[in-house]
Amino acid sequence: MKAHRRRGFTLVELMITIAVIGILGLVVTPGILTYIPQYRVNRAAKALATEMNLTRMRAIAKNRIYYVVFAAGSDQTVKVYEESTNDTSWSTSDTLVKTIALATEFPNVRLDYNSVTGLGGTSLTSAVTFPNDRAVFLPNGLLSTPGAFYLMPAVDKNVRNDRMRAVEVGRAGQVTLYRYDTATSGWEEM
Repeated sequence: MKAHRRRGFTLVELMITIAVIGILGLVVTPGILTYIPQYRVNRAAKALATEMNLTRMRAIAKNRIYYVVFAAGSDQTVKVYEESTNDTSWSTSDTLVKTIALATEFPNVRLDYNSVTGLGGTSLTSAVTFPNDRAVFLPNGLLSTPGAFYLMPAVDKNVRNDRMRAVEVGRAGQVTLYRYDTATSGWEEM
């Protein structure tokens, strides 16, 4: 008579499997944790670049002046306004279209910079290079003055440059994303 063998795993086999999974988790977790700030800053740069493009399209579609106002201090917001009188003199009485709170939408990402050379080849003195921290889109879609803004994970302040990102908007309204390359000490297009 044949003995029936039970199918399944032994306790030893299960313990070995759990140990292997635990070791793999310990090896993989630090790599994932170091990638999270880079992922967040990339996502923020892409989202804000998209918002710049949308604001340009709004200005053209509505034949109105639109402002993107950056608050890089403790506020850390980006606000989009529609000019109520179409006279290029921004005021808080203009119509608020959208508010992006960086701390809420992109945790630990800031409008900030380290001591590196900016996109224009000069030393950075501000996280926003638009005059008065405002990008002004005219009704024809042109930007009144080209500029850029810089983003980085909050933990990288005065520590790391490789996760800094820049979004540049040209006079014609074209938006370009950059990452800082520590190997060349310069910016490369994303």
